[in-house]
Amino acid sequence: MKRQYIYSVTIVLLTVTVVLLIGSLSRETIEEPRGVRVEAFGAEGNDKQDDSSAIQAAIDYSYENDNLPVQLLGKTYILNRGLKLKEGVTLEMGTATKLLVEGNFNVLEVEQKTSITNGTIEITTPEFRGAAIYVSGEEQVWTTNRIHIDNVTLYNSSGTNRGKGIFFKAGSSGEFISFVNVSGVNVSGFHTAVLLEATPPVGGENDNFINGNRFVNMTLDDCVVCIQVNSAVTVPNEVSGNIFDNLQIQLTERTDKAVILSGSHNIIEGMVWDVAFMNARQTLLELTKDSSENHLRLNLPKDRVADEGRGNHLSALEE
Repeated sequence: MKRQYIYSVTIVLLTVTVVLLIGSLSRETIEEPRGVRVEAFGAEGNDKQDDSSAIQAAIDYSYENDNLPVQLLGKTYILNRGLKLKEGVTLEMGTATKLLVEGNFNVLEVEQKTSITNGTIEITTPEFRGAAIYVSGEEQVWTTNRIHIDNVTLYNSSGTNRGKGIFFKAGSSGEFISFVNVSGVNVSGFHTAVLLEATPPVGGENDNFINGNRFVNMTLDDCVVCIQVNSAVTVPNEVSGNIFDNLQIQLTERTDKAVILSGSHNIIEGMVWDVAFMNARQTLLELTKDSSENHLRLNLPKDRVADEGRGNHLSALEE
């Protein structure tokens, strides 16, 4: 009897263990990460149909239902119109995910408290003049509602070098963009890789500014202008205190300027490649008359720099 009892207990324990293992395996196999899949809204991701409406529907659903991450994982999606990434929504793309852009529009207009990770936004048509990622100062982005963009590739493959990779714009009175984090982003083939622009305020007496943003570990390749900052030296339309760090700037025969810089107290540090292959009389770094107290550390010869500003600090320049 004792032996039979031990045998029965052993069988029960084994059965329970198997059930628990099967249950665990089932959960791991069946349950997907918590998020909103765009396929549930009709996106095919098969490189054959326009998925714009389906992806926007997924973003809208997320915005209205607990701000779950919107997931585009490992497929190629066609966009025939732009998307608005609404407040609080995260766009999670797989490393192999592509958004193929057909047309002329801002691809992703980004509201506050949003995040974009991984994937490629590829411009495929020559009529493109918009921005791959656009942030308006209307969002009044600040520390508690900032934006994060990480490990995204922005690529204009049409061969036209048109449009902008990343565009921050403050135009109307009281608009501002501050403390956005952009990291690990590659930008290639555009007219302007990164454009920060604050224009004189329209419609009121408040200042516009684009201040304190971080752009780190970026590669800017084959663009007509790699970094451009348009502003006054200070308020009422100011771009200041932005940091560009650990940059890799690849010049090509289509490049006109590595940097065009206005504003004040901006910091730009990085490596500029293939300067020797550019036109010997070509100015590659232009500091405008509206620039002051900017700090630049770039491996450029002094004769490739034009500084019309005041108190700018240039280091690592070659004789």
